[in-house]
Amino acid sequence: MNSETRRQTPADLAHIFLVMLRIGATTFGGGYAMIPQMSRDFVTRHRWIEEDEIVDLFAVAQSTPGVIALNASLLVGYRIAGVAGAVAASLGVVLPSLVVLSLVTVAYQAFLANPYVLGALRGVRAAVAGLLFSTVVQLRPASVRGVLGWLLFGAALAVAVFLPSVNAVWILLGGGLIGLLSGRPWRRGQKGAPS
Repeated sequence: MNSETRRQTPADLAHIFLVMLRIGATTFGGGYAMIPQMSRDFVTRHRWIEEDEIVDLFAVAQSTPGVIALNASLLVGYRIAGVAGAVAASLGVVLPSLVVLSLVTVAYQAFLANPYVLGALRGVRAAVAGLLFSTVVQLRPASVRGVLGWLLFGAALAVAVFLPSVNAVWILLGGGLIGLLSGRPWRRGQKGAPS
């Protein structure tokens, strides 16, 4: 990940905050469901980040402890505008959830007993499944490349589906290790190896 960031004005930071506020307020299902919208806004619409780079940021956000939405917003905000961008993006993504959960907490028992709320939550769960599938489809071209990429994708999917007791951390670490070993930048005489 390139650590260079350009100097941001307060208006730029406000823009980052408002983009993340909209994403946080309109996306249901947590961090995975936010990924397509973040990618669309930051890569396609505003061109603040390259597609390959945002895929790497999402991979880091998923493999570090904490909430994926917050991790991703921190990393994306930092990449765009340094520490100030990380703070603006994080506040934007967290604020809608904080407000909604504060209101829900007050009327928690009434929500649990309301059949309309329960029906709406069932519908939201189905929509989240569609959003997660959309995430896979959208990020696949930048993430799964070549024979090794497809093999790793298939192996990770098989382990996740048929061995659900395996912690996702082990799948991520295994994929990272295989990717590292397949690159072999330390191989003698390889041109373009990082210095």
